[in-house]
Amino acid sequence: MNTTAVDGPPLRLEFRRIQAISSRGNQRIRVTPAGELFAYLEQRDCPCGEDWSAPWPDEPLRRLSPAERRQLASTLIGSGFLELPRQIVAAGRDGFRDEIDAALGARRHSVSIERAPAPAAFACLRAALLALAGPPFSA
Repeated sequence: MNTTAVDGPPLRLEFRRIQAISSRGNQRIRVTPAGELFAYLEQRDCPCGEDWSAPWPDEPLRRLSPAERRQLASTLIGSGFLELPRQIVAAGRDGFRDEIDAALGARRHSVSIERAPAPAAFACLRAALLALAGPPFSA
């Protein structure tokens, strides 16, 4: 099925939350151009320097509807995420790093935020992804 003719340009998103001290609780969510939503919550401590103990799940958590994919694309564009700086970092050692890689057709942008409050554009897109993944991500 040609999703671009029905739904606009292909959308790809990946969100990662990486803890500074322990990998337990790290989160990642991926939306593929086919609308498959994968989610992974790290349940254990990984060896130093590793963020994940396992690869992405083989099966998606769910498949987004065309309306959900259009809403995500609208949030990506309308929020101003594509205009954010690539890095926002606050001094310190503790905390976490949130990252979003986004692609809508040929437009691509990645943003990494460390120990700093997320700008509204980033927070809006992150909240949409967490809500679509459901508990325990949106809890």
